Amino acid sequence: MSSTTRYICVSEEVVLSKATFETEYMVLESNRIIGFYSNVPEENQTPIGHHYFLLMKKGIPCFQDRVFRSISFYAKDHDKVLHVYPGHMNVHGNEYNFIRFRQSEFDDVMGMLSYFETRNIEFVKSKRFSSVKTVIQFKELVQMEEIMPNVYRDKSAHHVFFLPITIDIEFLKFDKMLSFIRNNCDFKHFEASLVYSVNRNYQIDDFAKIYSPNCEESRLVEFEENFFKAAKEFDYL
Repeated sequence: MSSTTRYICVSEEVVLSKATFETEYMVLESNRIIGFYSNVPEENQTPIGHHYFLLMKKGIPCFQDRVFRSISFYAKDHDKVLHVYPGHMNVHGNEYNFIRFRQSEFDDVMGMLSYFETRNIEFVKSKRFSSVKTVIQFKELVQMEEIMPNVYRDKSAHHVFFLPITIDIEFLKFDKMLSFIRNNCDFKHFEASLVYSVNRNYQIDDFAKIYSPNCEESRLVEFEENFFKAAKEFDYL
C-alpha cells in the first residue's frame, strides 16, 4: 500500500486548563472530553496524546511561517526531531495564537523561546485561567499509509486513522454528525477531528481523523456509510 506525507490542518474540540507547574508564560494543557471510554476496559482508555499549548499574542504577520522557521533552525542546531506545530484558539472571548507540543518536548520549547523572539513572536505571561472546552485548530505534519482502500493510518501513531470525506463540512456540523454516529451506528468509543490538506492541484482533501484505543480496523470501511447516514439525518447533503 502507498504512503504520503502531508501538512494537515486539524480542527478538534478539547478541554483546556492551566498547566499545574509554575512558569513565566501561559502554558495550557489538554485533557480528553469525558465519556467516550466509560465502557472500555481501563487498560484501553488511553486518550490521544496529552499536549501542552504555549500561548502567543495575536496580530503577528505570517505567524505560522515564523513558527516553522524558528522550529527548523532550533531542530537543526540541536539535531532534534520535534513535534511542535502552530495553531490558534478562542478562549474566554479572546483570540490567541499558540504552539502545540508533546509533554516530553517542554524543555526543548523553553530552549526555543529565543528563536521565536528573534522573529518578533511575543508570549503571553502567566495569569489566572479557568478550564474551558473549546475548538482549536493547528497545523501538523503526518505520514499517512494506506492500509486498505480509502483507509489511512498515521505511521507514527498506530491507533490514529484518516478516512476521506467527500462532503464539504465545517467542524460544528461535523461534530454534530459524529454524535449521531456514536448514538445510532454502533461506533461509540473513539475521538475524532476534522482534517484538511491542500493537494498538489491546490484543492482541499478532507478527512475524519479517528483515534480509538481498541479499534477494529476491518470496520473502518463502514464509517463512510454511517457518515452519509448522519449527513442525511441533518440535511447536510
